[in-house]
Amino acid sequence: MQKKRFLFIALALLIASLVYAGGGSEGGAESKMVFRLANSHNPEHVTSQACQRFADSVKQKTNGRIEIQTFFASQLGDERSTVLQCQLGGLDFTRVSSGASAEFAPLMNALQMPYEYENTDHLFRVLDGEIGKAVFETFKQNNLVGIVYIHPGSRNFFNSKREIRTPADMKGLKIRVSESQVMIELMKALGAIAVPLPFNDTYSAVQTGVCDGAENNMTSYIEMSFDEVAKYWTYDNHSFMPDMLLASKIVWDKIPSADQALILECAEEASKWHRNEWEASEAKNAKIALDRGRILTTLKPEELAQFQKAVEPMYKTLLNSEQQAIVKQVQALAK
Repeated sequence: MQKKRFLFIALALLIASLVYAGGGSEGGAESKMVFRLANSHNPEHVTSQACQRFADSVKQKTNGRIEIQTFFASQLGDERSTVLQCQLGGLDFTRVSSGASAEFAPLMNALQMPYEYENTDHLFRVLDGEIGKAVFETFKQNNLVGIVYIHPGSRNFFNSKREIRTPADMKGLKIRVSESQVMIELMKALGAIAVPLPFNDTYSAVQTGVCDGAENNMTSYIEMSFDEVAKYWTYDNHSFMPDMLLASKIVWDKIPSADQALILECAEEASKWHRNEWEASEAKNAKIALDRGRILTTLKPEELAQFQKAVEPMYKTLLNSEQQAIVKQVQALAK
């Protein structure tokens, strides 16, 4: 029933977009093209700012011939829904996390395993290189096109109950996660209870006790006001789940190659701008959290080691041989 509902929504959006946008290459390179880009974050979020910067750059560089309209705060659906819409051509672009997109790219799980990256430099050596390109290629099998990776920030735990220093502190906590098998299994490995919910349901879920907490980056923790309902934050850096901009392959294949190249160029520029802004945003929001009296816990090496050891079996149970080979390539790029 759920699949049928998404199919109906996507087909309706496809018809609407064809009527409204008139995009594609049918009328030649000079035809006006109007596209839509979905993002679950609110407009003020730094990732939303990068999406808007991308759209503005495309419009400016084409003198308005190509317009990308941006829709924030899940106006066009949650992350998984927007990916499904892109699959069928009812939506042109969407910004999503790897958690939401992994089921559509066979190799994505190999890039989002817990405690896989040493730091952001290690992450981008992977994403900007051959590994990142190879994983993007697999989206095409599901009618999607990988446009650019976006800085995801490190994901950490926050909750309303207690300070977390070891996996024993996680035991029994109900933690909101994305609808991702990796995240669900991570909670099991750490002794917590996974509660898969759409991103925009997180605040109310913690506020009402449906969840005790969640996991995300510091910018989202403050800018989505999660700190109001969960004052305990733990820096464990369990995940650097890559964000990304995806396009509908149905739509993308109708765009002239020169315009494709320009769109990719603008996306890359926005992504690089975002990386610097993201680091500044994380530092700013950490200070805000401290000023508000939130409890920020940094793990000692021996405490972090307990988390790393707890998730080791996941690398064998969740990944096939091809994915395990990619993980080894990722580990080889650590410095």
